[in-house]
Amino acid sequence: MSSAILRRVSCDAFAAASARAPAVVCASARAFASSGVPKDFKVPPPPVTANAAGTGGRSSSSGITCTVFGATGFLGRYVTHHVAKSGSRMILPTRCGENERQHLKVMGDLGQIVQLDYSIRDEEAIRFAVERSNVVINLVGREWETRNFSFDDVNVNFAKKVAEISAEVGVRRLIHVSALGASVDHPSAYFRTKALGEEAVKEAFPSATIVRPAKMIGVEDRFLNVFAEHSRKYPAIPIIDGGDTLHQPVFVDDVAVAIRRIVHDELTSGQTYELAGDRVYTTDELAQLVIRTIRTRKKTAYVPSFIMKSIACAHESLLRRVPFPMPTPVGLTRSYIDAQTRDYVKQPNSLGFAELGIEPNVLDGYVIDYLRSYRAGGYETGDAPWDHENDDSTIHRARA
Repeated sequence: MSSAILRRVSCDAFAAASARAPAVVCASARAFASSGVPKDFKVPPPPVTANAAGTGGRSSSSGITCTVFGATGFLGRYVTHHVAKSGSRMILPTRCGENERQHLKVMGDLGQIVQLDYSIRDEEAIRFAVERSNVVINLVGREWETRNFSFDDVNVNFAKKVAEISAEVGVRRLIHVSALGASVDHPSAYFRTKALGEEAVKEAFPSATIVRPAKMIGVEDRFLNVFAEHSRKYPAIPIIDGGDTLHQPVFVDDVAVAIRRIVHDELTSGQTYELAGDRVYTTDELAQLVIRTIRTRKKTAYVPSFIMKSIACAHESLLRRVPFPMPTPVGLTRSYIDAQTRDYVKQPNSLGFAELGIEPNVLDGYVIDYLRSYRAGGYETGDAPWDHENDDSTIHRARA
């Protein structure tokens, strides 16, 4: 067959296929319409990054305007950094002075970090903070009660208020940070109110993403730092009961990276993520890890919970009465003591780092390198150098 005939046959086949194409499309549309699709079906809106421009750095534009409540907290500064460095405009409502929030200004490009004053009881201030945003992240939480704020005020009522106002003004994405182990039947008031806050957020904003981080580890943490501080202040490190509570601690920067992935991924809407580390420890094992890292001769001391509660009751009664701030050591609240009766481990079937494409850091090594500042003999030595000759070489290998 000549090439001319082949070309003619191909052209005829293409013309026939083109003539049938509209009929095929119409048939497919009729089949789609008759397949039980709801009449109110709508094409999902584009992602919040649909209008992104640039290479993705701080001087780019990600298309995201993100309000972060709790930006001056432990996790907040890391979340602000990771979301802002992709070129997002950040609105940071705070209730502190300029000195306590000035470190956040350098986390975004010029003019991209906007700071506001607000109160968790001021609905107009909350509305003003979120009405220009397409993403809202709520990191606000409280681990003990004071005369001004109870657990319900912070963990339930404020969370509900943010969700309701965000839904009213048309915010596209809401990420609510709770806590691993939150349950409505938990013996600890902190974890009970965290669970009630989750329910209130879901009711007001059904597509909200819930993030449940485990105990977070980092330079500013109130977990391993507490053990280290107690080793400097007391003859022994106090551990409630037998120290058998299970924890799966996670590096705070890993949680911040995960929240950034959630912000950029529309498929995470309406999901709940439990973010935990790579290994499970008992409380006693974590205290021993701190002791080895800071190279101290101190030991752990097991204190019955009823003794700790008797001390905590007197302290908490003062917290609700005195008109000035009081120091509140971690572990000296009834909520914290009650929390030691439960384990805090990720559920096997729950979503986590793996579904977000993140491999969490190992707890040993550079992640806890900040604890070396507690060494009595200096950063590189300590007052109990025996049996630790390989510690520094392990850290140096991890850094390399």
